[in-house]
Amino acid sequence: MQRTHQIVCIAFVVLLSSSLYGQRQLIYDPERGIIFDDEPRGTSAVSQDQSSSDQIAETRPKRNSNDLHFNRKKDPPELYFRSGLEYFKNRDYKSALKNFSYADSVTGKPQYLLWKGKTFRQLGDTVKMLSIMEEIYKKHRTSEVADDALFELALYYQSNDDYAKATEVYTSLIEQFPMSTSFSTGEELREVAREQRRLMRAEIMNLLGGLGFMEDELTASISKFQKANHLKVTGTGNKETISAIRKNHKDISDKETIKAQDEAMTFKFSKWNITALAMAVFNILMLFLISRKIKKGRQHLENLNGILKDLDINKL
Repeated sequence: MQRTHQIVCIAFVVLLSSSLYGQRQLIYDPERGIIFDDEPRGTSAVSQDQSSSDQIAETRPKRNSNDLHFNRKKDPPELYFRSGLEYFKNRDYKSALKNFSYADSVTGKPQYLLWKGKTFRQLGDTVKMLSIMEEIYKKHRTSEVADDALFELALYYQSNDDYAKATEVYTSLIEQFPMSTSFSTGEELREVAREQRRLMRAEIMNLLGGLGFMEDELTASISKFQKANHLKVTGTGNKETISAIRKNHKDISDKETIKAQDEAMTFKFSKWNITALAMAVFNILMLFLISRKIKKGRQHLENLNGILKDLDINKL
């Protein structure tokens, strides 16, 4: 009797569920228990285990393909340095920096640090480049790349119109490293430094002469210009002074060009006008010659920058 009562209860539950869910029927699945008949069957414990395994696999950290050591054993630092040189040569500076940085972190050789600084220069991070070059010069002064670091510093200051600081650093290079040669190219840095000092001096004299500031001594000419333009009188070609000299020279050159064009438009054949025109042409010619010398000097500086960009791997 009791068993009959249980069967009736189960039947009642089934009928009630059927009325609530329409045509969906409750059935017993040997693996999942009581379910609706329209749910997918056959999900075995093996499948569940496989799903769990897949989930575990997905949670495991994947190897980053950008990892420096991905698919390669950890080679000696020298091999990473060589790899960095190849990347640098091919202008892949980000990869070069990774290799140089790793080599430097393992052994801390000055040459690794030097090329790390060179790479920062190519990436446009001058703050880190300057910091590294100064570190090499201060902490590794007896190393074979200390003169290269000084040369990098001097060239940076020269390229940014701080001729006073560039001259100072070039002088230190000449005096402290009389047998200096480039670590990367083998070129005599002492002679290059002397030539750059001469070019900077000649450029300043030409510019100041064109502006009417010509004295017996260059320092006197610079001081006179600084005083006339309300600059701090130092007698040296610091960045502020050189920038002001260039601006004044450009302004005068532009005015002379406009003046010559205006006079050519209103030209009258008279002795006075011919003389004035001749003077204007003469001034333009002088400014052109000065500008040509300056351009030649800047081209030389660009060529010098090329020394730092080109690599001769065989010499390293």
